[in-house]
Amino acid sequence: MFNPKYIFMHLVIANLMFVLKLHSGIIIPTDDVDGRTIYSIPSAGIEYAYKAEIIQYLETGKFNYDEDLED
Repeated sequence: MFNPKYIFMHLVIANLMFVLKLHSGIIIPTDDVDGRTIYSIPSAGIEYAYKAEIIQYLETGKFNYDEDLED
C-alpha cells in the first residue's frame, strides 16, 4: 500500500516540474479549447495536451491523451 505522504509529495513535485518547465520554455502554451489552455512539448513530440495530461506524463513518463482528466 502507498503512503499518502508519498502520493502527495509526488503530485507536488510533478506540479513544480510543470511550472518550472513552463517558465523555462520547455512547455509552451499553444491555444485555448473550451476555456482550457492546451500546451505543447516539442522536445517530446507532444502537441495539444491539457495540463493534467502533461502532469500525468511527468509522473509516469508515458503520455496519453485523456481530456477527462481535471486540470
